[in-house]
Amino acid sequence: MKHYYLQYKPLIKAFCVSDSFIQSCIDEQKMPLIELSGHDYQHLGCIPPDYNTPRIGFLMGRDNECYSADWNYMRALAMTGLNIQGLTYEHCAEQVQLCDGVVLPGGAFVSPESYYSDPKPDAEPTSLRAKAYITCINFAVENGLPLLGICAGAQMIAGYFGMFLFRNFSYVETPIEHKSYKDEAHRLNIFPNNPLWKLLGDQNLEFVNSRHTELLAPIKIQRCLWAERYHENETDVELPLQIYAEANDGVPEAWGDADMHILCVQWHPEDLAAHGNQAQQRIYQWLADEIAALR
Repeated sequence: MKHYYLQYKPLIKAFCVSDSFIQSCIDEQKMPLIELSGHDYQHLGCIPPDYNTPRIGFLMGRDNECYSADWNYMRALAMTGLNIQGLTYEHCAEQVQLCDGVVLPGGAFVSPESYYSDPKPDAEPTSLRAKAYITCINFAVENGLPLLGICAGAQMIAGYFGMFLFRNFSYVETPIEHKSYKDEAHRLNIFPNNPLWKLLGDQNLEFVNSRHTELLAPIKIQRCLWAERYHENETDVELPLQIYAEANDGVPEAWGDADMHILCVQWHPEDLAAHGNQAQQRIYQWLADEIAALR
């Protein structure tokens, strides 16, 4: 094991670890243990957690030839009081074994073709990053760890369980701009009596941001696609994950499974949670609460 504290880079507003360090770990055949320092937690406005506090694994993104974790993600996670551990694509199978829960963030990468409604035989191969997402999902599901998916991370979890993704919005008719950088891009309709409703139902969370190009197929289409692929009657189809919320155009916005401790949201709650939005912070606090309930 080779220890590393993340370094904050103000120009990209992210905590980073260099590729040269990761390569040194590969050369030395050591697993990188990547964490925030006590100073980093203070920089995020949070008290550094005790060493024995549960650990949440965060699968890092890529930016400027380094692994990175945006400030908003780290702030929202740090406010839960959990220890944060960075996960890299080359070593995530080992790193995630030290974790009590997992966060799969958004990002752009090549997902498995089997996840789409129209798999293409000549498509690009699944990226190393997507394979790391699958490794983390596998471990979390097999070991009962709480699993939070954000945007592309949520889509990867849905695809892993056999639900269908659309590549873009040409597959649906919608007046909504889902690729937006507004804090309130569109309305969120949370269905009653599900885990997200119980988490946010009293918070008047009417609008969410939206930054996605790909999407989960709407419920009715999802059921038709599932019945067609798996040779079932549409009326008998029981989707592997429950849809918790959708936009006004029927595009799913949240899904999960309470028994498997899975919560997925299509928007980016950290962008508002990091700046004091308590309703959005509840989505990250869900991780700490689920971990505490399982201990």
